Amino acid sequence: MATISEEATSRVTEDDVAFYRENGYLVIPDALTPEEVEILRAETTALCRGERGDIGNLPAISSDDTDDVIKRILCIHHVHRISPIMYDALSHPTMVDGLTSVIGPNVKCMQSMLFIKSAGKPGPAWHQDEIYIPTRDQSLTGGWFALDDATVENGCLWVIPGSHKRGILWPQHVQHDKRFDCTHETFRFPYTDDDAIPVEVKTGALVFFHGYLLHRSFPNRAKSGFRRVLVNHYMSAESLLPWHNLKPGERMATADMREIIMIAGEDPYAYKGTKITGKPHVRTAGDGGCGDGRQDVRS
Repeated sequence: MATISEEATSRVTEDDVAFYRENGYLVIPDALTPEEVEILRAETTALCRGERGDIGNLPAISSDDTDDVIKRILCIHHVHRISPIMYDALSHPTMVDGLTSVIGPNVKCMQSMLFIKSAGKPGPAWHQDEIYIPTRDQSLTGGWFALDDATVENGCLWVIPGSHKRGILWPQHVQHDKRFDCTHETFRFPYTDDDAIPVEVKTGALVFFHGYLLHRSFPNRAKSGFRRVLVNHYMSAESLLPWHNLKPGERMATADMREIIMIAGEDPYAYKGTKITGKPHVRTAGDGGCGDGRQDVRS
């Protein structure tokens, strides 16, 4: 089986880390080789066809055309749990290099999300990922592999540089803007849309972004095609992960969801073991439908 490269090369410089600290995001061009991109694209199609195992809410297949098959789906959560190729991508050498540079030597992964934004489909409103995945130390970091060119036309990321530095989780409210696919939008922050910039990247690029960074994306306004993205979420292994409901008698200060995968260094809480219970599921490509907010992170 074709796999993602295991060759280790350092791509992240001290200047890159300084840029990330200041702006809350970082672009690494050509993080994936063309061959790796094709492997991940092919795996995307296999997942959408149901060829890798059970995926909750996967729409029925009614066409042999690849584009018809994948455009039914907006996002598949937790693809690494049924795809060895997507699992390998969690710890791609360039991903690990960047994460250990901006987070630290001990890094764990909590989830993977495969986005397929086909022509005409909406994006998410302003949000901060840390609202959905809480850490104790603000170390949450998204790692975003572009499987297509991401442009303003097809719905690339927009970010507000430096908006992570206040360390504040701004409030959310319900919104009904047809440009966006989800029901909640972050508001009351001290920035305007004029402060936002598009993060246009070429196929194969890797984008890191901070869990407190305000970001959104607009609909894919291209006449055809996709903006496919594999985005994984990571954090320091030193931080607890109080993600889901507390267990009886458990305190918030010690709550720690152990559905994790170590991708670098050591786990200081390894004595707790790990427990993988969540299953892959689909967010369909209709308007709205963000699913369970506890596991819903949009990019």
